[in-house]
Amino acid sequence: MTASTSAQPTLQELCERFRQLYMPAVCDALFALHLEENVLPTWLRPLFPEQRIVGEAFTVEGHDIPDVGWDEGIIRMRSYLEMFEQLTPDSLLVSTTPGGRVGHFGELTANAARAHGCVGTILDGNLRDIEGLREIGYQVFYRDLSPLNGIGRWEMTASQQPVAIGGVLVNPGDIVFGEFDGILIVPRSEAVNVLEKAEEIVGAESRVRGEMRDGDSPWSSFERHGHI
Repeated sequence: MTASTSAQPTLQELCERFRQLYMPAVCDALFALHLEENVLPTWLRPLFPEQRIVGEAFTVEGHDIPDVGWDEGIIRMRSYLEMFEQLTPDSLLVSTTPGGRVGHFGELTANAARAHGCVGTILDGNLRDIEGLREIGYQVFYRDLSPLNGIGRWEMTASQQPVAIGGVLVNPGDIVFGEFDGILIVPRSEAVNVLEKAEEIVGAESRVRGEMRDGDSPWSSFERHGHI
């Protein structure tokens, strides 16, 4: 499938246009284009249910380690803390720690991420510092909670490598679309095609919505516009 022949949007433009849409329309666009609808598991719940985030996936993988103490833990945490310097505007951190028991993302790391333009985090792991995160309004979709500090008990094993969450593969650079309905992964190679199709669907659904409010039947509106 080839991308649109028109000028390709920048990452900022791409994300801004996706943020004007709603997830069911983007899923419908993937379906219409015969692309897989890669929705992450619904047990990843949003800290702010009404806040939508869209960004370019920056992936991180980690795991719990046997307790090595604070000093050694700082040494083993360094690569993770330095990773935040690599985040860029409209990035979206996708972090996974299968089976982890400690909290390895919280308000302080959220501040570091935001300072580099990161728009939010998908955390297949444990979140901490809820009060601070709510105060700064930083959106996280998270698996569970843990007040336990990760220093000396957790380390990053890879960054900017494909990660799997609930059987869905997330590649660095994929477009991540998260809102109350769920979290959708759009392959970067198809992002423009999906965006343009979704915008078309939203336009058609807007016309259907107006007609149905005026009393038309769903079927008659569907026949005219091809969407419902």
